[in-house]
Amino acid sequence: MAERHEPVVHESVVEEQIRLAAERGAFENLPGKGRPLRLDGPDDDNWWVRRWIEREGLSGDALLPTSLLLRKEIQRLPGTVAALREEAEVRAVVSDLNRRIAGWLLAPTPPNVPLSPVRADDVVADWRRVRAGGGDGAADEVRHPVEDVAEGSGRVGGAVDTDPGAAPMTATSPTAPTDPTRLSGPARAFRAVAIAEACSWLGLLIGMFVKYVVVFDDIGVKIFGPIHGALFVAYLVVTVVAARRLEWSLRTTLLALFASIPPLFTLWFERWAMRTGRLAVRRSASAVAPA
Repeated sequence: MAERHEPVVHESVVEEQIRLAAERGAFENLPGKGRPLRLDGPDDDNWWVRRWIEREGLSGDALLPTSLLLRKEIQRLPGTVAALREEAEVRAVVSDLNRRIAGWLLAPTPPNVPLSPVRADDVVADWRRVRAGGGDGAADEVRHPVEDVAEGSGRVGGAVDTDPGAAPMTATSPTAPTDPTRLSGPARAFRAVAIAEACSWLGLLIGMFVKYVVVFDDIGVKIFGPIHGALFVAYLVVTVVAARRLEWSLRTTLLALFASIPPLFTLWFERWAMRTGRLAVRRSASAVAPA
């Protein structure tokens, strides 16, 4: 009687790996073994996001855009620092929040929510009042500078300043350009010199291109070289004067001085300073305090 031969089964590479893993017991005691699959919400395109938030134990804030998330952090700041025991810890929390706010302001993403760094001195004052029994920090919220201006509050927000505890500034929205017709003398002088310095850089670059690439004639360099050198020195002098009169922070002043080195960066800094309100004159706290 002829022997019966079993048909030869050819396994694919994937099937072989699965079979070997099952023989090793790699599929034993896996999380969710024996539980029914959750097939709810098949029409929801974001089901995996909701499942991830649930699995990681996160709140719905994880889905918020950066601007809205920062705004909520500002409002919840009193409750965040209420449990802290040292003033240095409170200022560290505010400093970290201000750094993230400043980073968003330098490269904003939609939605464009009005944001401005929080004054550390105000947060510390509220924190001390709560610790002294003067109020319930968990129930309070930080009044955002833009809201304070709109409601006539004594706490006036101003242009962006990443230095915690800096003096209050004029009520200028950080997302709205400063009105050029209302600039002070130092601010107007800075704008003029910054734009002129950028134009001289452009002329010098064109002269260098003509000299080394086109006709090998250095007439453009001879013309724009001295002009750029003079405007470079003038920019440095005007920047120092404007920084003092406009009460720029050390970081802003150093950034303005550094902008004179790369080509056309003074024009970028002038546009950024106008957009963030740094060309507006600050006022002392007593000048804006309510009567």
